[in-house]
Amino acid sequence: MGHRACHRWWNRSGGWLFLLLLLLPVPDFCEAQTVEINGGETVFSQNSQYYFGQVGDFIPLAGPPVSATGSPSVGTAATGGITLHLFVEVYYLSYETLGPSLTTFNAYNGLNPSVGLRVPVGDGFFEGDVGIALAEGFETNTPIEGLAGIFLQTEYYQALGPGAFDFFANYLGYIQYIYGQARYFIPVKGTPPETVSIYLGPELIGQGNNTYNAGQGGAVLGVSLPKLHSYLTFDGGLLRSSVSTGWGGYQGFSWYVSF
Repeated sequence: MGHRACHRWWNRSGGWLFLLLLLLPVPDFCEAQTVEINGGETVFSQNSQYYFGQVGDFIPLAGPPVSATGSPSVGTAATGGITLHLFVEVYYLSYETLGPSLTTFNAYNGLNPSVGLRVPVGDGFFEGDVGIALAEGFETNTPIEGLAGIFLQTEYYQALGPGAFDFFANYLGYIQYIYGQARYFIPVKGTPPETVSIYLGPELIGQGNNTYNAGQGGAVLGVSLPKLHSYLTFDGGLLRSSVSTGWGGYQGFSWYVSF
């Protein structure tokens, strides 16, 4: 039921938002802006799934103009000075919780319109975002429910040693759900931004709320394709959640484009 409902919601609410953002006129003061499109899946495992799509806009407020050339190895648009970040994310999140006899299926078709600031920090940046988290909630043997709450997100990226460290986290207020992810990328092929470059490194992920939690550890592979303005990310590893006493696996994929 959750996957079919997700497709219906996407067609009804998500698709037109993507088209609207792409067709918005660009004001004169935003000529140096960078548009981003991002999508994929993350933390796909036996007991949890997260599919997402995002359209955003980086608008420089101070400092050098925004440029998609030379994107950091974390897979995001490169920015110069203080930058305004406007974006809309649509997603499908599901996970299981333990019940009296069987597990309960929980799923959310969500929408997060948000705004934030990206600030240069050393050879990297810090970003903080705030928005509204809206969703349709599905639960086993429970009617569909409309939900709303605050959405918070942060990211810290910094060149460190031979590679780069990236920390990313967000919060869905309507279910008090926290997701945190730490990665370290090491270049193993290519010299960005002129050529195809490959990055490899470890990652740690923690997520959950008061009814579900999971910890993950594995590896992440990044592939930068400058001529296509794209960055591909593949990750996978081991996962252990509150639903099971044993270890399982997880995998994820994303495709980021900026221009």
